Amino acid sequence: MTVSPLRLSLTSALLGLALGAQAAPAAPAAVTFDTTPRAGQHQRQHIDMQATIKMRAEAGPDATDEQRAKIAQGAERLAQMGPMQMSMQMQQTLQVGQPDADGWLPLTVGVGMRTGQMKVGGKLVPLPQQQNRELGFVARFNPRDFNFEMQKVEGAPELTELLRAQGNTMVNEALQLSKALSQRPLKVGDSVDVPLTLTLPVPLPGGAGSMGGQVHYTLTRLERGVAYFDLAMDLKADISAPVPTPVAPAAAASAASGPEAASSAPATADAPKTMHVVVSGSGKGHSSLRLADRLPLSNQLAMDMQMTMNIPDNGLMHMDMAMVMSAKGESLARPAAAAKPAAAKKKS
Repeated sequence: MTVSPLRLSLTSALLGLALGAQAAPAAPAAVTFDTTPRAGQHQRQHIDMQATIKMRAEAGPDATDEQRAKIAQGAERLAQMGPMQMSMQMQQTLQVGQPDADGWLPLTVGVGMRTGQMKVGGKLVPLPQQQNRELGFVARFNPRDFNFEMQKVEGAPELTELLRAQGNTMVNEALQLSKALSQRPLKVGDSVDVPLTLTLPVPLPGGAGSMGGQVHYTLTRLERGVAYFDLAMDLKADISAPVPTPVAPAAAASAASGPEAASSAPATADAPKTMHVVVSGSGKGHSSLRLADRLPLSNQLAMDMQMTMNIPDNGLMHMDMAMVMSAKGESLARPAAAAKPAAAKKKS
């Protein structure tokens, strides 16, 4: 399973919209969750991601001796390859314009990967030259009914339709969530559980492309206009999806090529008829939020995830991932210009 750094960066940006719990003051001793975009917002997040991925393969209980030998060879190659380490530094910007005549707010989200590297078995692996490539989307949002429409994806023509569909789903979910939570003030020590759906990097056959989870936010303190939260995250997925069988024309063409070609073609019986993926994960972290302008000042999250999936030849693939993500926010909004005195206006 290969995930491009560019696609991963956008996924992180969209995920940030769902996880970035932005709060607004509801009372001196309480905070109400409110992630609703506001006209004039212009923010930047500096994101650092570090991940280590380990993979191992083993034979399943129904594997034959021949299959066990083949899987053992693959497992040995994985062991020799060693862990894969990824490091990426990105910037994400969110800018909200002024409402149009119908009340819709224009949104512009941009993501740029500044630096990144990958190590496999301790050796550097070159990454595509995408550090200076900007990726983002233009959309609009209606604060009255929380409707959201993706309008244009910029910087990745080859991913436009995919990102348009995933972006619409994820951002709509985040906005509906903030709508539901906007009436729930929290005092210090109070907690709230937020359901979360994450899109898998590679959708499985049959439309199984997401995993469910929950984020547990606890307000720990309010100090000098900043709210501080502890968070805990749990992810779980148990997905079974049918694997498409080869189409008849392809099989016929293989048979027509002769007995040698037919015998060298992969046997359908060796491939799993059902893709079964089990994922579990947990994470802990904390965040701080400036109440005056709903700016996430900082977010830190350490997460561990384990995935098991079936592979051809009655084998099992196990993947363990440890990820640490941190972000620091800054406001790019310009302060409103002071109004000119009436006398000065007349002279001008």
